[in-house]
Amino acid sequence: MASTEQLFIATLRSDHIRDMLFTHLSISDICAVRKASSACCNLVTKRLFTRIHVTFTPNTFTRPSRIAALSRIGHHIEHLTFCFAHSDATFLPPLIHPKTGEEITFLYKPLTTMESALTRRPKYANTELGEILTQQYPPLFHAATNVPSFLYAMGYIPNMRHLTIRCPGQDPRERYRRDIVDYALISLRIAIERTPMLKLNKLSLSSLHPAAFNCLKFINGIGSLPSANRRWQQIKKLHITVESWDFYGPCPGLDHLKVLDDYIRCFSQRLDKFTFAWIGAKGPCPIALSADPLFAPPRSSKKLFHEITSQMSPLPARPLRSPMHFPKLRYLQILNAAMNSPQLKSLIASHQKTVKQFGFENVVLTNNGSWDEALASVTKGDDDWSRSSAAAPLEYLSSPVASISEEGLPSPSAAAAAASRELLGLNLGLGGLTLDDNARNAVSGLENDFEGPRESDTSVSTNATRKRVRRHHRKHSKEEKKEHAPEYPSPLSPPLSSHSHKSSSP
Repeated sequence: MASTEQLFIATLRSDHIRDMLFTHLSISDICAVRKASSACCNLVTKRLFTRIHVTFTPNTFTRPSRIAALSRIGHHIEHLTFCFAHSDATFLPPLIHPKTGEEITFLYKPLTTMESALTRRPKYANTELGEILTQQYPPLFHAATNVPSFLYAMGYIPNMRHLTIRCPGQDPRERYRRDIVDYALISLRIAIERTPMLKLNKLSLSSLHPAAFNCLKFINGIGSLPSANRRWQQIKKLHITVESWDFYGPCPGLDHLKVLDDYIRCFSQRLDKFTFAWIGAKGPCPIALSADPLFAPPRSSKKLFHEITSQMSPLPARPLRSPMHFPKLRYLQILNAAMNSPQLKSLIASHQKTVKQFGFENVVLTNNGSWDEALASVTKGDDDWSRSSAAAPLEYLSSPVASISEEGLPSPSAAAAAASRELLGLNLGLGGLTLDDNARNAVSGLENDFEGPRESDTSVSTNATRKRVRRHHRKHSKEEKKEHAPEYPSPLSPPLSSHSHKSSSP
C-alpha cells in the first residue's frame, strides 16, 4: 500500500497529469482526493481553490467561520466570481419618516476605511437616519453597505488575477431605481481599489444592469480616491455583457449609454483585449457612439418664443462625443449589436494597425449597409488579412462571458410591480397643454430618424484576422539586444515564468 500511495503522489506531482486528471473529476471527487493524505492536500489545494464563486448574502463577509476559511485559502484564489442577482429581497421601497410620513432622501457616504469603522462614527449621516434605515431596510442592505467587511475579506485575496461580477435579473422598469445590488457594487469597488492586488489584469462584467456602471465608476465615483485609477489601469482584458433595453422608444436611455461610454473610455489606454455583448435585443456599439445616429445632432431645431425675444446670446451647439481609441488593443469582439456601415468602417480603420483580430458576432448593418464596404480597409488590396463570415441564427448567440438565460431570471417583486404601475400611470398634469400638428410631426419625424434594426435585417457573424508573416530573422549582437531591451520591467506586469500562461486565460 505504501508503494502504491507513493506512486500515486508521484503521479500527482506532474502538472500535466494533474491538469488532465482533474478535468474529468467533479469538485466533490477532487475534495475526496485532497482528504486522502497530507501530501495530496498540499498538491490539490491550489488547484481546488484557484477559482471560487461567491453569492452575496447577509453573512457572506461577516460570519467569522467564513472569514477564517478565506484566510486559509485566500492566497490560492486567482479568479473570483462575485454574483448578486436582483430579486424580491434586493428591492428597496421608499424610505418613510415614522412621525411625519414624508419620504426621506439621504446622501450615501460610505465608510471607506477600517479606522473609520472603529471610531464610532455613524454609519450613515446621523443616528436618527441610521435607526430609520435599520427599522425599514432588511439586513441584506446593511451587509451591502458594510464597506469594512468587504475591505477585510478582499485583503485575504492578494493574488487575484481575474474578477468576474454577475448581477442578472433586473426588471427593465426599475432601471432608474437604486436597489441593494447597487450598494454592494459600490462596496466591492472600494474594496478592490484599496486592497493591494498587483496581479489583477482581467475584468469580466456579466449580465449587468445599465445603472451598475454608475456604481462601478472609479473616476469621481462614490467613495473613490484619486489613487483609485492606479488599480483599474492594471486591467488588460475587459469583457462586458449588458442587459439591453428599448433604445429607439420614447425613453431611449441615452444617459445610460453615456455612462457606459465614459466607463469603457477610462480603460481604453491600456486594454489588450475587449469583448462586449448585449443580452436580449440588439443595441448600439458602445465604443462607436460618436458616430451613432442616436447621438447625431438634430437636423433642425425650432427656437421657443422666449429664446427669440431674449437679449442673451443663444447657447452654443452641444459638442459631439469624441471617437474612442484603443492604442494597445489587439483583440476586439462585438456581439449582438446594430451598426451602420460608415460607423463600422471608421472603427476598423482607426484600430487596424494594432488589432490582430476583429470579431463581429450576430451584428446587423442598418440602412442596408454592405459588409464588403465596411471591411474594405482590411480585405481589399491587403493580403495580410483573412476574413470568414456566416449568417448568424435568429436567437441570441452565447457570449464568451458566462451569463444566465432569461428563463432563470427572477420575476420582479410585487412592490416593484406596484411602484412601476403607479409611475407608468402617473398623470403629469401639464395644465391642459397639448401638442399642435407641427409638434406631433416633429415627434414622429424624430422617431423615424432613430429607427432601430428591423426584423428583416440579417445578422452576420464575421471575423477579420491578421495573417502571420514569417520573416527570416538575422542573429543580433548582444549590443543590439541590450539596445532594444527595456531598461526596467513594469511593476504592474506579472513576472515571466513557465507557468504564466496557466494563471490567466485569454
